[in-house]
Amino acid sequence: MWLHALRVVRLRQAAARATRPWRRRRFPAGPRGAFRPLAENEALWRSPAFAPSGSSPDAASRLAAFERHYGNDVLEAARSGGDAARLAAAWAAEHPPRSGDAWHPYPSSTRAANWIAAATLDPSLAPAVAEGVRRALARVDANVEDDVLGNHVIRNAVALVLGGVAFDDGPLRRRGEALLTRELPEQVLPDGGHYERSPAYHRLVLRDLLTVRPYVDVEDAVARMLGFAAASSRPDGAPWLFNDGGLDVAPVLELDAPLQGVRVYAETGYVFVQRDGVELAFDCGPVSPPFLPAHAHADGLSFQMWLNGEPVVVDPGMPTYEAGAERDFFRSTQAHSTVAVGGSQFESWGAFRAGALPEVGLLEAGENGVTGRVVTARGEHIRRIRVEADAVVVEDEIHGAAPVSTLVLSRDVQVEAAVEPVREARVLSERLGLRQQVHALVQRGTPAPWWRIPTR
Repeated sequence: MWLHALRVVRLRQAAARATRPWRRRRFPAGPRGAFRPLAENEALWRSPAFAPSGSSPDAASRLAAFERHYGNDVLEAARSGGDAARLAAAWAAEHPPRSGDAWHPYPSSTRAANWIAAATLDPSLAPAVAEGVRRALARVDANVEDDVLGNHVIRNAVALVLGGVAFDDGPLRRRGEALLTRELPEQVLPDGGHYERSPAYHRLVLRDLLTVRPYVDVEDAVARMLGFAAASSRPDGAPWLFNDGGLDVAPVLELDAPLQGVRVYAETGYVFVQRDGVELAFDCGPVSPPFLPAHAHADGLSFQMWLNGEPVVVDPGMPTYEAGAERDFFRSTQAHSTVAVGGSQFESWGAFRAGALPEVGLLEAGENGVTGRVVTARGEHIRRIRVEADAVVVEDEIHGAAPVSTLVLSRDVQVEAAVEPVREARVLSERLGLRQQVHALVQRGTPAPWWRIPTR
């Protein structure tokens, strides 16, 4: 485990992890300038993009502990005319600066941005939140999450930019701008996808960038991300839920409607098809950066399908971010609508780590179908999907032992298969903490499994 981790870790990550115990003991005072509302973002902060997400992670989970410190309640009170000052004062009284989840850099970043937003929507809040925002910004400045990278660093940078503008603190603002300048060329891929390969987290990062767009030149990244966000929308407007990130993660954004036909995002590794009432999403690219598998699922060549605006083949989602058997299964290949060749495509280590990742790539995409390939130490899987006049046909070529082909279904449909499939009870979790009973069809014992899903 440790040898693999050392091979893939970034030097920046390793250095940040080594210095984290020292940095987490620091609680600087923060910027001293007077607060000014950020009127440029008022419409955005009042929009559905910042409406309550409906997140309900299990009450005892670490994520639930984090969310109690995000300041979402203060922002929503300011949006709706509630008593935001009382909520902010109560939180500050209960959570003085000290080690723990309340002052972890990710909740601190989120709270700082939310309280700045709240004080913009209701300027009378400024005296109640200013000191807490200053301390949160200073905490983030001293503890940028280079040990994690990914969407966490973007959230850190956004808080620093917003705080630097709100308190007229040039060094703080430039610190945030420098982080974005460093991270965006890598994190936002040429086709507009985000390198963690979660369409839900992609929208969360995009919303963060929209909040700093008035103050930092992120236009190119935003334009490309808006294009990907539109293309990766399923018929209900939500993103296709590959990897971690559910409906409670993805904010509601104003997006263009997806185009008809086949849309290929080769760098991110997704193909989206919309034709004659069939909407389909195919995962045919890297599961994540090798140094950041925190939200990755072993779902190479899995697909999702809606028919006439209703879900048919679904991703299982994710009910928990807590380490354990449940999270391990939901990250596994066997949980998804793909083929496990000799076992899962990678091994989960704890809640957010993984062993060696598979090689996944797109071989061909066009009007006649899409073909992808995944290679692991246990074998090779090639999958071709065709959208025909009356059916979606999925054909698999396997080189390796013990293939298990799974199709996760949201409802009963008449599906043809290479061999008689076994029906298994499964759980669908499109929001953390939410578990809905569905079922899967599973083929075992054939080296060439296929599925035919009627669409007429």
